[in-house]
Amino acid sequence: MQEKLSTLCSVLNKDQPVLVQTHDFPDHDALGAAYALLKLLETYGYKVEIAYGGHIQSLSLIEFVEYLNHPLLKLDEIDDLKKYQVVIVDGSPFKGTVKYVGGILKAVIDHHPERMQSTAAYTDIRVGIGACSSIIWSYWKESGKEYDEMTATAMIAGIQLDTAFLSRGVSKLDLDAYYELYFKSDVQKTYQMIKTTINICDLEEIGRAFTDYLRIDNFLIVELSEDYSRAILSVVADFLIWIKDISFVIVLETDGPEYKLSARSRDKNLDAGWLIQEAVKDMGSGGGHAHMAGGVIDAERYCGKTVFLNSIIKLANSEQGNNCGRK
Repeated sequence: MQEKLSTLCSVLNKDQPVLVQTHDFPDHDALGAAYALLKLLETYGYKVEIAYGGHIQSLSLIEFVEYLNHPLLKLDEIDDLKKYQVVIVDGSPFKGTVKYVGGILKAVIDHHPERMQSTAAYTDIRVGIGACSSIIWSYWKESGKEYDEMTATAMIAGIQLDTAFLSRGVSKLDLDAYYELYFKSDVQKTYQMIKTTINICDLEEIGRAFTDYLRIDNFLIVELSEDYSRAILSVVADFLIWIKDISFVIVLETDGPEYKLSARSRDKNLDAGWLIQEAVKDMGSGGGHAHMAGGVIDAERYCGKTVFLNSIIKLANSEQGNNCGRK
């Protein structure tokens, strides 16, 4: 083991189970990196589990989880917070993408800048890297061990998602990882899983999705008044974000006791994860990445689309929002 991996292992106790925790409302990169790190730590004799906060948001991500065929813990299912030593991947409580830590925090591995100083015993933050899965791939390379096809597929799926198939934020490490993983993974499977999929019966629902929207400047919010799946919210958000002159989209399902939402940003100065987390913190919970986020809102506390969208815009124009975007 080389410096990074050996340092990580030096802060972990083999007599205590390790919890690899993703950012809240995880995506393919978060879960791919978590799975690959779990497999690596298991080769050194650690007992490891994966956990996440929030919800699994899309049909493609559900398919990805089913493909990995490994149990995931939800944070609210963990009763004993002293049971686990926690390694957070693709997120950080010091950035705000992790609301609760599922045990004793030992390490943070991420590719997003933190907003406050980390107190974890081990921190590996590489801001210039496009995907956290690439960082975990580098740990595998340092170890000198061989990963199997499923682990390779998990990592390349994460890189594909977070770099939009190598079209944004790509570093040399991402390219090196992608090149090697391409020949060791099931690439066709990853392409199928990354592309958001829907069922044929969803088409009519999608057609009704554009009857109630509000646009303010380059911000757009759409409310869906029926019980839509999270996959539908993702599909609609992915479509709307490419409308000309629109930089930030929120798709909100307003049915039932909890309203689900999906958000997208294509402006580097509009961090979707931070904006959603801050905007819904008094109504529910949310978070994610700079370019995509999700959340849930307590129906009784929802303030309405006009107030909600204006609160997002106010946050985006705030000094903290501007600093967040510049990072």
